[in-house]
Amino acid sequence: MREYLKNVNQISPLSEAAKEELLQCVRTKTFEKGELIHSIGKVSKSLYFIKSGLAKHFYYHDGNQYVLRFFEENNFFIATDSFFNNDPAEYSTLALEDSTIIILEYDDFERLCKKHHSFESFARRFVSHVAYTAISNLKGLLYLDATERYNKFLKEYGHLQQRISLGDTAGFLGISQVSLSRIRSKK
Repeated sequence: MREYLKNVNQISPLSEAAKEELLQCVRTKTFEKGELIHSIGKVSKSLYFIKSGLAKHFYYHDGNQYVLRFFEENNFFIATDSFFNNDPAEYSTLALEDSTIIILEYDDFERLCKKHHSFESFARRFVSHVAYTAISNLKGLLYLDATERYNKFLKEYGHLQQRISLGDTAGFLGISQVSLSRIRSKK
């Protein structure tokens, strides 16, 4: 749990009381490679933290899989639409490797925000980071061509190349595996 608190504190430092109460609220769950962490169409009211492993947000459209984001060790994630609006998630999250995940439920998240100013600051900064990342990814899809998106992928996720399949890389870039192979061969 030390890494968990360290990552929370990197986003925004918590008071000792908030840390103690947070640790009482979280639970740890393991997911096997290929197991869904949450499913499209279901409400997901959990804040996840990857202690070990790798996961992806993804959805299908017209028979093609699109990958929205990858999450590795020491990263938080949520199904944004579902977590905040209590709506069914519009995408799923899949464990790409055996993963150990620390989970905080929404009701505890809200209670901690109301009770501890330091946790509310963490929540605000976390949400700001989620929004910034979503906008950055959208801008990349709108303004960058496939080669530029691949270069951006390498900058953000290059250290994970051996852990991410070519199919998932292509799905993240919004291109076919054939197009990805062409781009990679030019490097």
